[in-house]
Amino acid sequence: MELVKRSFIRACKNHSYLSYQMIDEILTPLCDAHKVRKPTSKEAIKAFVGEINDSINNLGQTLDFIKYNIRGEEYLVYSKTDATPDTVANTGLTAEECQYFSKLLDRIASEEDCRIPWNAAYSEHFLHTSSKPLKKSRMQQLLQKWCNMGYFQEIDESIYLGPRSLVELSFYLSSNHSDYIKNCTLCKGLVMWDIRCSSCQIQFHRECIHKYLQKRDICPSCSNLWTTPLRKSTGAS
Repeated sequence: MELVKRSFIRACKNHSYLSYQMIDEILTPLCDAHKVRKPTSKEAIKAFVGEINDSINNLGQTLDFIKYNIRGEEYLVYSKTDATPDTVANTGLTAEECQYFSKLLDRIASEEDCRIPWNAAYSEHFLHTSSKPLKKSRMQQLLQKWCNMGYFQEIDESIYLGPRSLVELSFYLSSNHSDYIKNCTLCKGLVMWDIRCSSCQIQFHRECIHKYLQKRDICPSCSNLWTTPLRKSTGAS
């Protein structure tokens, strides 16, 4: 199983973020090749990932599950524990290209629903922020690269913060963009595009508030009667 774990870590690094289907597609041939039992349930997969984390946390790496509500899917995200916007995208890039990543991240995070129209990612605001402005074609290449890495996501002609940004840069985002990016008061994890109390507009993870409301019927923030339907979200709240 140790060989399977090592190969799985490499796959996580290469893909950056994985759906459960992708996890299964990676683990099936690995476990078959090494003749070990494959973890199949979500609980077993999370236990398997927990064992991997025990061995890589001291290397500044981690694997974390996050519910990405825009796509309605949970992903396993590979991230570096000491990452900052200045370091996550700098491998082989120029200073101007690294600056583009940081400015794009801040621009998206400063919007109320943490998204911008896709064409705004190549606007004059970004083209003229340095002495050596990037060409639009290069910006498009970089954005596609960062979307593949999970830092951003292009959905319905909008660019959103991606699952890897929400994990790897959670402290930076919640510290520097606290007007729109908050932590769920029930689990303390970053909460995005999820359910809000109709009285105080404080946002919670749907799973967290559902569990809480099984014991109480008031908002944990404002103490008013909870009236927001718990139906599944189909987009940004």
